Amino acid sequence: MSLVVARRRRADINVVPLIDVLVVLVFFLLLSGRFEQTRALAIVPPTASAGTAGAEASALVVGVDREGKLYLEGKPIAADALAKALVDHALKSPGTEVIIVADERSLTGAAVGALDAAAKAGLKPRLQTRQPR
Repeated sequence: MSLVVARRRRADINVVPLIDVLVVLVFFLLLSGRFEQTRALAIVPPTASAGTAGAEASALVVGVDREGKLYLEGKPIAADALAKALVDHALKSPGTEVIIVADERSLTGAAVGALDAAAKAGLKPRLQTRQPR
């Protein structure tokens, strides 16, 4: 009979995997919230079979709805105010991408005007499309 009692090792909880999962969830929520603005405006982008699959988080989003109204980051804005806001943003951070999200049933004049305003401001304009079904 042994007089020495074996000590049990204390159970440790490893929190590193938990933190990793939480960071991934936060990034997912931030990126999905970024594109939630387009759904709030009821904009359906046109389809295209070629192109990239997303946008960077640092890009500006300009929406064009079915009636041709412009939205900057989800807030209504006039065409001349959009041009001024893009120039002001270009002075702060040049080279930023501007994602133009136009409804597939909208007139092209408003979307082309937004593309032109972004290019004149010295920013990188891109037109967002969706994959065909």
